[in-house]
Amino acid sequence: MNIRDIFFKQAKNSMIEFIRSLFVGAAAFAGDFLTLALLKELGDVNTLVASTLGFVVGVTINYLLSTFWAFRSSNINNSLMRFVIFVLIAIVGLLLNNFIINLFDVTLAQKSIFGSLIETKRYYMLGKIVATVVVFFWNFFSRKLLLYRSKE
Repeated sequence: MNIRDIFFKQAKNSMIEFIRSLFVGAAAFAGDFLTLALLKELGDVNTLVASTLGFVVGVTINYLLSTFWAFRSSNINNSLMRFVIFVLIAIVGLLLNNFIINLFDVTLAQKSIFGSLIETKRYYMLGKIVATVVVFFWNFFSRKLLLYRSKE
């Protein structure tokens, strides 16, 4: 496995798909986190609303890159069905995402468990980082199992 295999050739195995998923996740995280932070910091939007809108941006990036680059093929030929399953997986990811962010933004911030290390009004950012890791693994394994299994 070399750089050309990872970035430019058709994915030949699950390891290349996993590595590509890391890049897809990073791109999706950038869109998601940037949307969340801009809405929260500049727009003073409610955390869960901003988080949900950011998540939609991230899922859109993730869908496009996963479908057209990261995975070698889908075991589901019907593109509408594939999209519906992708969205259902994403909804579970959104619920996990918002639960974790809310846990940090409300519950942990009220208890100020990090003391002066981080402002309580920015706990949502730490929650977003934790949520991103959890949701990444949820997304990869559920999509690999339900959508992008090898047809062989």
